[in-house]
Amino acid sequence: MKKKYGQNFLKDRNLLHKIVKSSDIAGKTVIEIGPGQGAMTGLLATEARHVYAYEIDTTLKPFLDQIEQEHPNLDIIYEDILKADMNRHGPAHVVANVPYYITTPILFNILAAQDIKTASLMVQKEVCDRLLAKPGTKAYNALSVLLQYQADVYKMMDVKRQLFYPVPNVDSAVIRIIKHETATLDEKAESRFIKLVKAAFTQKRKTLVNNWHQAFGIEKAHLETWLDAQGISPLVRAEALTLETFVRLAREWPHD
Repeated sequence: MKKKYGQNFLKDRNLLHKIVKSSDIAGKTVIEIGPGQGAMTGLLATEARHVYAYEIDTTLKPFLDQIEQEHPNLDIIYEDILKADMNRHGPAHVVANVPYYITTPILFNILAAQDIKTASLMVQKEVCDRLLAKPGTKAYNALSVLLQYQADVYKMMDVKRQLFYPVPNVDSAVIRIIKHETATLDEKAESRFIKLVKAAFTQKRKTLVNNWHQAFGIEKAHLETWLDAQGISPLVRAEALTLETFVRLAREWPHD
């Protein structure tokens, strides 16, 4: 096991069973990210139609080879998931104990991959709280808004740090993401929405006007007048806006 990949292996088999059963993958195609020593991989292969398990650490091959031999519907792929095309296997469901240091890029890739329908992800508890955060809270950020726009999101379970080896410094949680089948906005407005949300949270202490002025080069006076016309204070910060408000602003945005 290579320390640089930051693996922490889950050792509680009952919890692994619970994650697999709660992920609703019977007869479906599954992508597992970071199977590690394969504690969950065999359980997934028993339940799913086919499992594609992406592992970057080739030193784990001896553990995974044996599991692959036992399950003809399992393919271990020694690739970096961040460079892989997540649409290549058709409609699929992600189940993963996500390496903490690549949680955010993996989430963005899952959201961008049209063929990924659901995901059950073990993440740091703090990350889970951010993803589920509501407006007006400290944890609320761009990823909270973008994820909640594109999917129904809820916490499946908390996981204590003692259930891993080596024991990490933080507790974890399993988050469930079920992507919406139809988009709220059309393609152009959705692209605009993503840009507006990301820019709005660039510096959380700054107002919307300041962040958008910096991101898009639009005069502050124009932004203030427009926000006022939308019934929003020009002094507002991004964390005060609901998802619905961001969607409305993306529809009305006059500066394309």
